[in-house]
Amino acid sequence: MKRIYITLGVLLLGMIAMAYLYFSNLNTETNAGDLSLNAVASNSSIVFSFENDKSFYEILSGQELFQHILGESKAKSFKSLRENLISQPEINKAIDGQKVYVGVLAGEGNQVDYLISAQLKPSSEPQKIVVALNSQKAKINKIGDIYQLTFVDSTTCFLGIKDLLVVISNTPKVIQNILKEQRSTDPTFANYIKSNSRFNKNTLANLYINFNKVPFLLKNILNSNINGELNIFNKQNSFAALSYNFSREKLLFNGNTDVNDLNSYYKLFTTVPEQKIVIDNILPQKTANYTIYTINDYKSWFENLTAWFAKRKTSENVPKNIKAINQKYRLDLNEIFPKYFKNQFVTFQLGSGEKFGAIALVNGEKVSQLLLDLSADYAPDVKIFKESNIPYSFFGDPFKKFERPFYTIIDNYMVMANNASSIQVFLSRYKNNELLIHDENYTDFRDQLSSSATISFYVNNKNSADIFGRNLKSPYFKQYQSKTGFKEFDAFCYQLSGDNGKFLSNLLLYKEPEKSLKTDSLQVNP
Repeated sequence: MKRIYITLGVLLLGMIAMAYLYFSNLNTETNAGDLSLNAVASNSSIVFSFENDKSFYEILSGQELFQHILGESKAKSFKSLRENLISQPEINKAIDGQKVYVGVLAGEGNQVDYLISAQLKPSSEPQKIVVALNSQKAKINKIGDIYQLTFVDSTTCFLGIKDLLVVISNTPKVIQNILKEQRSTDPTFANYIKSNSRFNKNTLANLYINFNKVPFLLKNILNSNINGELNIFNKQNSFAALSYNFSREKLLFNGNTDVNDLNSYYKLFTTVPEQKIVIDNILPQKTANYTIYTINDYKSWFENLTAWFAKRKTSENVPKNIKAINQKYRLDLNEIFPKYFKNQFVTFQLGSGEKFGAIALVNGEKVSQLLLDLSADYAPDVKIFKESNIPYSFFGDPFKKFERPFYTIIDNYMVMANNASSIQVFLSRYKNNELLIHDENYTDFRDQLSSSATISFYVNNKNSADIFGRNLKSPYFKQYQSKTGFKEFDAFCYQLSGDNGKFLSNLLLYKEPEKSLKTDSLQVNP
């Protein structure tokens, strides 16, 4: 379902690599004031922050995965900026002991821009910094209040200084906006970062996401509109605060995700404790992506879902629709799905683009019998609902796209799709044991995360190639395909576990480590 999640991974983690390459020669520590934070938070969808401690750069120097995120050409470009600009003694001296923020934001012409902000030390003299920049390594050209820096290898960046605030970007417009208005017009995200940074002082680095601004990034990198499956991002009033955990084989972040919109579908899960995920056992080997939801107490959750439907004030009246179906077929749907639903459901997509939904049942055979009058036979083991919006009425938004689906019930799972041929494809692969859980890379990936969650978004990189080819704009698809880019990664996952109104969160981008060849101990050298 979520083809955009690995794209988000590109943005989230590419920004981190950018920060490393720019600042890997700095040797500082401490906190900055609000100037640099407000500058980056008011403009960016994603913010990465870190203390400039020597150990930070020493640790990241062993993280080669960052190079893959940026790609070979961009990595060389940012390395040039680091060596020719940030390594200048006057810059080092001026931001020694200050926190650095790196933001990612939507630019013009389908570009993704970056913004780096830091607060100068009170003793700094901005004009001396500007003079020092004009050296053999760089030519400086003043454009209004902004300085354009061109290095010997033709790399260009823009720099702005106002009072104690210094900002660097790939485009002058971003800096112009910052210098005109240093205060955020909406300080909510900046305040969120401040409040969470108090609890993250001992972490290596922190990542913050403003999902309200994510649609602007998506519009720049996707060929498709942000509707259908992506429509949730148009109304996702949520923030995330995550901490970086170093590993050579993976990029892992842990923290919290806060859903601020009380009417969000995801809000229904923020108090649902994590459950052990088992429904992925039925997924075909060619699964490109999935979203798994778990529920420990369906009766209580369904009451909240019913209230959620009422708040939305949509055209469909779900309780009325259920009542009409019950009267027409002389049954009680509330004695079927609520009674025989187990504890998890999933939506997933194959690499071919076919989309499915599945529900775990306590007694699949009994459910099949109870749905006889409400279903029509299409083919052996394949049926179709006679009425609309039945799965949606009991499980909400993930099943909205399956209005009147074809379905099969097998081994206590109801699997549905909008085409009968899709169900037949699923049955063929399931019966032939062609399953994702038998993929060695997938089992290795699962070992890197908790086996329990409330919601789990997953993207299989290899199986998603055709989907990305159709939906990513050319520059971003080239980066995805590059051997020095994302092609070397196996999977992306974003786990959410309900915790008293918020989500405990894990974000993982995983690359399968190279396996050493085992030599035959009995082999004799000639």
